[in-house]
Amino acid sequence: MAASASARPEYTPAQLSSALEGYYGGPAASAATCGHIHGFGDPDHELSVLQRITATTILDYASRSSDPSAVDGLLEGSRRFRAEHGPVLSLRDVVQARSPCMALAAEFKRASPSKGDIAPHLDAGDQAVAYSAAGACVISVLTEERWFKGSLADLTCARLKTTAAASSGQTARPAILRKDFITSKYQIAEAAAGGADTVLLIVATTPSNVLKELIDFARSIGMEPLVEVHALVELDVALSAGARVLGVNNRNLHTFKLDLSQTEKVAEELARRGLAFHHDKCCSGESKPDMTLCALSGMSNSHDVQRYRTAGVGMCLIGESLMRASDPSLAIRGLCLDPKDYASSQSVSGGAYTAGTKVVKVCGITNAEDALVACMSGASLIGVIFAEKSKRKVTAEQAKDIVAAVRRFGERDDRVKFEEVAENGSAVTALIAKSRALERASRVPLVVGVFQNHPLDVVRRTVEECGLDMVQLHGSEGMEAANSSNFGVPALRVVDIELGNDGESRSSADVASGIVGKVTSDPIAILLDTSIKGDKTGGGTGKTFDWGIAEAVQSRGLPVIIAGGLTPGNIDEAVSKIRPFGVDVAGGVEASPGTKDHEKVRNFVGGAMSAAAEAMKGF
Repeated sequence: MAASASARPEYTPAQLSSALEGYYGGPAASAATCGHIHGFGDPDHELSVLQRITATTILDYASRSSDPSAVDGLLEGSRRFRAEHGPVLSLRDVVQARSPCMALAAEFKRASPSKGDIAPHLDAGDQAVAYSAAGACVISVLTEERWFKGSLADLTCARLKTTAAASSGQTARPAILRKDFITSKYQIAEAAAGGADTVLLIVATTPSNVLKELIDFARSIGMEPLVEVHALVELDVALSAGARVLGVNNRNLHTFKLDLSQTEKVAEELARRGLAFHHDKCCSGESKPDMTLCALSGMSNSHDVQRYRTAGVGMCLIGESLMRASDPSLAIRGLCLDPKDYASSQSVSGGAYTAGTKVVKVCGITNAEDALVACMSGASLIGVIFAEKSKRKVTAEQAKDIVAAVRRFGERDDRVKFEEVAENGSAVTALIAKSRALERASRVPLVVGVFQNHPLDVVRRTVEECGLDMVQLHGSEGMEAANSSNFGVPALRVVDIELGNDGESRSSADVASGIVGKVTSDPIAILLDTSIKGDKTGGGTGKTFDWGIAEAVQSRGLPVIIAGGLTPGNIDEAVSKIRPFGVDVAGGVEASPGTKDHEKVRNFVGGAMSAAAEAMKGF
């Protein structure tokens, strides 16, 4: 086993470059074996993060990888492990056996270079058992130590505890995947000795001749490897090397930019070549496809799973959202791995809104640091306020900094594109469909610009200048002003719930009926906020309205976001009682106006997510 991260040496750029050059084949390396590798042939090329990690791994393992006796010793250890704890599982068989349900590879990942710490405190074995009990048939364990804070000990713990759970009849044993930067047979043998059933091989950093050697070696010891590609240029390399379980990383590991269409592009190319891979064929009575296609990054909800199910994908690998989830079992259930569950979740019966809390908005953000804390806590929407009278008003430059930070976190270069929604039927029906589009779009955090009685052309210019993903209208602009054609992006429409001079809400069931009766299909969603009678500024009151109004609105089928007086102390009650589509906080998580208290932000978002998961247990 490799030394701990703290005990490992740091390498110079020259050492890293030299290590990669040697791995690629030295001066004799050719485009035939390395032409698909980023920067190959460019003397001025600077190593990407992926290449630095790979080069570091090569150097860390240099002495052991070159020692055949060390590999033999690990293989003997692997045979002893399998004799005691059971045989290796075939990744392809495990995935195909789940058809027509989507197979889930649930990942244990403590940290990442792009997101920092995710959940460094969790026990790998306990998390793996929870994943497996909830329906994951593959457990992916990040074992890289320096950047991801993983270890082979995590992998072995996951294998042993899931094996014990299976032996006691709790669940079938999942396949255990070592996810790391594999560059040698030694690491594959090391994985086998630690209890892994399979390993990840990354085409983007591997010469084609080495890739074939690693695939063949893995199969020689009973492992069917997961072979990862990102770009289409890597597909030929994987297929020529004999890959049978093909994973598409939607994230470019050189740049850490995410593009969820990459899996679909690979699926289209496989179909164009006449290669059989569709997952639904595995249960059709026909011969099983020779290939299995997997989507490996960027997914977090049932809509992502359905998107790839439609493309013929057999397995989705999901990590960060499950690691951050307060209840992994509920999070997995929410993925709707069974296509029947997804179809049921999308039916619109015309009854009450019962889907629970889907979005969390942290508003009044004035700086990039606060925005990142909200994003890392799990917030869906980041609100920046342009209203002139607000204590949290931002300048265009502040907004640009926040947008840039949120985009970096979400691994994107441009604003998020929302799905088109057909506005057939009633306004409420349209808003139900639009709320689902908002939920899907906010799988990465979105920046919402909050405006109050601004001329619409001013709002549009600000949207373009700052790169906002959405707007929120908080004045007397009218419901129709929230049409996306006015700004080029969707808009939330605030509906004020007025408190009387004595602080008591004048709510009733009639108020809810009035709200539902006045909505149009123009906004993407409705936000209910508290206003004070006679106060024309709107919002920022720090007071709650009668939540019974929100309950009554949702009982009429209209999903709503609620704001006004929410805090870490009352968010559990609000979400548990009302189960609103979304919640919105500003002053309730501040140290002072415009400056967030980071602990309060984390407690608010975490509390909302935990309460949402708990509230859905009965549904």
